[in-house]
Amino acid sequence: MSIKGIFKVNKAKFILIFLMVIIGTTVDAASQYLMTPAFNQLKKMNLFGFIIFICLAIGCDLVRLALITSSDYLYGKQSQSYLHQIRVKISRYFFKNEIAQTAKVQNELVANLDQLTQNYLKPIKNGFMYLLSVLFSIGILFSFNWLLVVMTVILTAISLFLPKTFEKMTSSATIKVTKKNEKFLNTLAKWMSSLDELRRYASFNIFSESVNQSADEYKKAAVHQGATIAIADMITFVVNIVGQMVLMVLCAYLYLQGQIVFGAVITNLQAPVKIAPDQHQVKKINRLEVKDLALQFKNGDYLSYPDFTVKQGEKILLTGDSGTGKSTLFKLILGKLTPSQGEINFFDHNGQKLNFDLDELGYIAQDNTLFPDTIANNVTMFNSALNNQISGILDQVGFTKDLNKMSAGLNSQIDLDKGNLSGGQRQKLVLARALIHQSPWLLIDEGTSAIDSAGTKQVLQNLLNTPSTVIMIAHNYSTELVSMFDRQIKLTNRGDAD
Repeated sequence: MSIKGIFKVNKAKFILIFLMVIIGTTVDAASQYLMTPAFNQLKKMNLFGFIIFICLAIGCDLVRLALITSSDYLYGKQSQSYLHQIRVKISRYFFKNEIAQTAKVQNELVANLDQLTQNYLKPIKNGFMYLLSVLFSIGILFSFNWLLVVMTVILTAISLFLPKTFEKMTSSATIKVTKKNEKFLNTLAKWMSSLDELRRYASFNIFSESVNQSADEYKKAAVHQGATIAIADMITFVVNIVGQMVLMVLCAYLYLQGQIVFGAVITNLQAPVKIAPDQHQVKKINRLEVKDLALQFKNGDYLSYPDFTVKQGEKILLTGDSGTGKSTLFKLILGKLTPSQGEINFFDHNGQKLNFDLDELGYIAQDNTLFPDTIANNVTMFNSALNNQISGILDQVGFTKDLNKMSAGLNSQIDLDKGNLSGGQRQKLVLARALIHQSPWLLIDEGTSAIDSAGTKQVLQNLLNTPSTVIMIAHNYSTELVSMFDRQIKLTNRGDAD
């Protein structure tokens, strides 16, 4: 029995089978690939986008199911044709060598071929599918993070070589089963040929004892084989589960470190959405252009915006009366809302339009987000590599005096239920978070509204002295504070700009 032998049975069909396996496995990888953008759309509350990606993934699953199921059917036919050729050869061997032992013939033509089918023919196709899945998985994981690739390769190696450690034991158990089966069949043949004589003397007990003894030996061998395979499977299963848990823990760690995105954790070894820190598209933005922008609400309200351009490094103050759509403009820029007309585009230094994950843009909302954790972790967003910068950054936003009043210092816990921080303190921490992460583009919505004028001036001096592009919404700034910005864009109900 060999791969070459099964290939020769029907070469065209064999090639077709493995082409179907390749395409089916590729489509399966595509299905898993689509889950990351699907969950990323869900994160952005884009239900329509989520449904589209899910439908595409389901379509890929249906194609994979059709291809793999069809390949299983064709491979089964190919295997049976090959087994038929082997049976013919075995039969000729028995005939030529005048072998008449019924038990031996039956064991070779039935039991042994069943064992070979289970332990050789099926693993050929399954092993090929597994190898393809591993290769696709490694390729996709490589675009996430190299640590995921290393971990997957290690786990794959364990999964591949672990069964080898049990191969001798399981093979020995299988051989023992076939021998005991042959002995059982041989016992039956011998006693059945003398059944009339036994009936004549009513000697049923000896017949029963002899058959039962042989059957009991076969049963013990079969139980031993089953137990051996079960132990091997259990150990392999436990190792695989532990491996998956390790992989998920690694994914969670990388997500908290900001090295992979939300969808990557959900789908684990699927879609390449992660971008290396030094390759973020947001760092390539040279300018933002807003043109003919307008938004029509369902209740009939209508907002229009002036055309404007913001160049890299500019510090813009966005002002306007209540209801002119300042916060709404930020939501449009961030892709949280879809405009009724007009465009918002980002361009690089070569004038090429950029497409990137808008979540990469730094954004400080009015309802600032803090976590029930330490001051330090809220500033660094759980990136311990930034710990040595915390003190300096907190000093820049005027939080040092507040920190000195806290007994646990940077390890002080933020209690979201009791609200142990004032509105101004919360804003300072969120601003410190933006500064320490050096976001190239910052959209700040009323980021200093709860901070006193002296504190606001200190924050602005440090914030506007960074290379970041800053667009800031603010009310009632003094002439001195306004003059700290490069220019002002003032929105009106008509959408005109100063």
